[in-house]
Amino acid sequence: MSDESRTPLLGPKAGQDADDEEHQLTDEERMLLEIDQQKVLIGALPVGLYLLPGEASDDVLNRAHHEKKLGWLEFQYQILVERKRVARELAKFEEMYGAPYSEPCLLCLDNIHVHASESLMDLLFCCGGFVCAACGQEVASGTNKCPLCRHPLTASDISKDKTQLMKLAERGVSWAQTSVGKRMMYGLKGFKKQEMAGLKWIKKAAAQNQPSALYSLSELYRDGLTSVQDKSQDKFKELLMKSANLGYASANSQLARWCLTGGHGFEKDPAEAIFRATVAHALDASNKPAAMFLGFYLKSEEATELSPNLACYYLNIAANSEHDDGSACYFYSNELVKLSKHLHNSQKNPGFNAQPAAFFWLRKSRDMGYNDARAVLKEWESVGQRYCGSCSKEARPGEKFKQCSKCKAQWYCSKECQVEAWKAGHKKDCKRAAILKFEDYLNAE
Repeated sequence: MSDESRTPLLGPKAGQDADDEEHQLTDEERMLLEIDQQKVLIGALPVGLYLLPGEASDDVLNRAHHEKKLGWLEFQYQILVERKRVARELAKFEEMYGAPYSEPCLLCLDNIHVHASESLMDLLFCCGGFVCAACGQEVASGTNKCPLCRHPLTASDISKDKTQLMKLAERGVSWAQTSVGKRMMYGLKGFKKQEMAGLKWIKKAAAQNQPSALYSLSELYRDGLTSVQDKSQDKFKELLMKSANLGYASANSQLARWCLTGGHGFEKDPAEAIFRATVAHALDASNKPAAMFLGFYLKSEEATELSPNLACYYLNIAANSEHDDGSACYFYSNELVKLSKHLHNSQKNPGFNAQPAAFFWLRKSRDMGYNDARAVLKEWESVGQRYCGSCSKEARPGEKFKQCSKCKAQWYCSKECQVEAWKAGHKKDCKRAAILKFEDYLNAE
């Protein structure tokens, strides 16, 4: 075989060097390249004009579309980097304190950090076993029998649950002992209030290093309980640290709070606070205090780099938590407005207006009884109903504009203006308003 015949096999094909170089780019580098390209594209677009009050030109809307795409690209990059940071912090935690205890779900075989959070699994009162939360939902909607002992999973009966739970506690099942203790302490779910007896059960579980019991016991030492438990700052700190270092998410998020503010014997340590909140989130992504902490941090001056996207992401997790008292919904609503200003320079372009979504979450907060939301909502509605959302005409004294019946966040001086605004893009704004997950909201058309 001649040298000429071998050359095509040994040498690079046309364009191969460029391909190899592209393949060597990391995911982050590729994303940053896309972001830069999108910024260049936006910079080359005509700024556009507002032809009439509330009426945007095609150039304005085209620019808003590309700004929205830039926001999505930035979020994808930031969440990738953030997830890697969270994974590094969890690895650091495991190196310092050991890997949190885990067991495989007996149905899907996925490992569960069983001591991290009660929300990660479905506890089975019939036999004391557990499955992951996802499998628990499937069982409840399917055979409705315990996947371990095949006992029928009937509708919850307080008296029956109490009897089964007591049997498990007496057998030495630590999570059952903790549950019995809490219910006795506060007289919940069929148990009479017996503080001393409840404390004994919690201490039995704590003696087995059950993190939830250790955490509950730490709170009792922090606050004290008349005639049952005296306050002890040293015992509170010791038990809280032990629970946190065993991987209990709530203990880590509580520890983050005290490390941020100081108090109860803890020195202010913002770096440790961020570390503990991150670990709590890594162990239980639904943990509301951890998500609130990270959301506030990422929108604060203390953050290494401000990120409206990630602030919204974390506050949205907290807002969707079943434990939200309305505060997370309130702050998430505010952050959506700030993010929109960041993306669109404060312009409320039809089809790219965050106001309906902000109203949606503010009303959720108000309905939960959060007083700040009630006051702000009243102010927003007072201002909003004064101007037509299409032509910006101001209402005369005593005049009532028509309110959008779907989002209840825009008002119009006439049916014609309402129809025109709907066609111009308010239809999209209405559709996005009630989307619960931030990523879906940000990427919705």
